[in-house]
Amino acid sequence: MSLRYPLVCFDLDGTLVDDTIYIWKTLHEGFATDPDARKRAHDDFASGRITYERWFAHDLALLAAAGATKPRIETLLDKLRPMRGAREVLASLRAAGHKIAIISGSLDIVIDRLFPDFAFDHVLVNRIRFARGGRIAGGEHTPYDLERKADGLKELCRREGLSAAQAAFVGDNVNDVWVARAAGLAIAFNCKSEELRKTCAVEVKGRDLRAVLRHLAG
Repeated sequence: MSLRYPLVCFDLDGTLVDDTIYIWKTLHEGFATDPDARKRAHDDFASGRITYERWFAHDLALLAAAGATKPRIETLLDKLRPMRGAREVLASLRAAGHKIAIISGSLDIVIDRLFPDFAFDHVLVNRIRFARGGRIAGGEHTPYDLERKADGLKELCRREGLSAAQAAFVGDNVNDVWVARAAGLAIAFNCKSEELRKTCAVEVKGRDLRAVLRHLAG
């Protein structure tokens, strides 16, 4: 039997990962970076004065200046947990034949730390480079965050030879609105945004990801 949604895409922070809303906020607070500098960079991006790439580089520089290294970041991430049922959901989808992707403005180190044994078919996230000793040495920003998440979903559909109507997306916050509009099925999980709630065809309340499976099955 063919799958109605052969491609299932997930947001990361607050969806596959519990105990954080945005990993950037968790890291900045954990390393006590300058909140005024963070706000200025956010406002500069929101107003179009700087690009997403510059915002990404600025935030990495703040973290590096505050002493963030790979081992220290991993120690902070060890306080987080996969969302309840996340591993079971990923295993069930894989067994059923779905391709599984992450489209997120989060960081690759979060996936590596919390899902080390699961091979996602596609991962569209920001990436950090580390030098010897774990020092932050730059990174690669994702072109698929915020409104560009929809472009990310369309790109993955192109790679898989699918239409957007054959892709499902599961997310939790306002930065998922654009991709939710593009997906064939959009599920608001543990939702923190009224706009996303209104955009999605399905809302799953609570924090057990296993509740999304019956919707993805058909």
